[in-house]
Amino acid sequence: MNSAFPVFALLFWVVAAAMMIWLPRIWRRGGAPETNEDWLRLRQRELAGEAEAAELREEAALRLLEDQAGEAPPEKIQRPAYSGRGQLAAVAVVAIAAWLLYRMLGGWEDVQIAEQLGRIEQSQPEDVLALIDRITVRAEARPANADYALLLGEYYLSGNEPAEALRYYDRLIEAGATAPEILGKAAQSEFLSSGRVLSSRARARAEQALAVDPMQAAALATMGMAAFEEADYRRAIVYWQRLRDLEPPGSPGHDMLGQIIERAQQELAEPLPEPIATAGVVVEISLSGKQPVPADAVLFVLARPEGAEAGMPIAVVRKTPSSWPLTVRLDDSASMAGQQISSFGAVSIEVQVSANGQPGRDNALAWSARPSVPVGFGEPVKINLQTE
Repeated sequence: MNSAFPVFALLFWVVAAAMMIWLPRIWRRGGAPETNEDWLRLRQRELAGEAEAAELREEAALRLLEDQAGEAPPEKIQRPAYSGRGQLAAVAVVAIAAWLLYRMLGGWEDVQIAEQLGRIEQSQPEDVLALIDRITVRAEARPANADYALLLGEYYLSGNEPAEALRYYDRLIEAGATAPEILGKAAQSEFLSSGRVLSSRARARAEQALAVDPMQAAALATMGMAAFEEADYRRAIVYWQRLRDLEPPGSPGHDMLGQIIERAQQELAEPLPEPIATAGVVVEISLSGKQPVPADAVLFVLARPEGAEAGMPIAVVRKTPSSWPLTVRLDDSASMAGQQISSFGAVSIEVQVSANGQPGRDNALAWSARPSVPVGFGEPVKINLQTE
């Protein structure tokens, strides 16, 4: 638990106790109300020293006697009485009620779970399993909590329990989540839990994820595996090549995907066409401006139907540029979802430089677009990116 929490809780309890015990003792009125005798004494002080003081005092006293004739004496207002034990009991009731309300609303349980998640790297396997069980119970009690659903979806998908993972990803999507990562992993969970058969719903989710993020790893893996199961080896290779581009060269993931691609090539039983052999678009990209671009910035070059500014790209190339300017070619090897850029007469080209590795103009340090670029083997289109 955060060490500051009990300190603030104790501080608020002390303030509440002070308001219940101390303030009532100072916020109160006096005893008896003002009477005619009080007014007489005040009048006598005002007349002191005047020549007619004695006569006026006698007249005021006589009028007082006449006013009081037959009247009951005024009742005195009793001062409020306070019981120390009663106030202390009230403070205890407030403290216990606040504690019970806190537990009923779930805050205490959420704080405990957050504390355990913060030190999960030092936890033993049995402690992790106990924590997952605790989060599962809490997620059922609070189905609207997106954090718990996302955490459990990640856990069960990585633990080879895709059916359980799908249940939580479905919950997130039904609640309105549209992030590419959630859509891609939901499609992957459904594909794996259904015996590696890609349903229409899973396909739609994967395609929607790729429309927003053309390099979404789970969606690329799912579409690649589905194409392979359907014996569409060429399309599987296209997806897996893009997925391999996300892995650093020489890493285990890069090598594993290379082996999968090689197997798909063997199943294809024919040499793949050279990328340069198909019609496409060559883009020469330069960079200028005062703002420096981080060394790990990611370059996205996208082709869409002519005039389009949004929607699923026809082809995408993702690179981490080491120097500027650089040249990128978009052809059928970079095509998405079975589309072929070579079948288009003209396309719209957009170039983005992203600092966080995610595509989209909102994530771009700099971007530029050309609404109509002919497809073929002609001269490169030159695009200059301006950083402010």
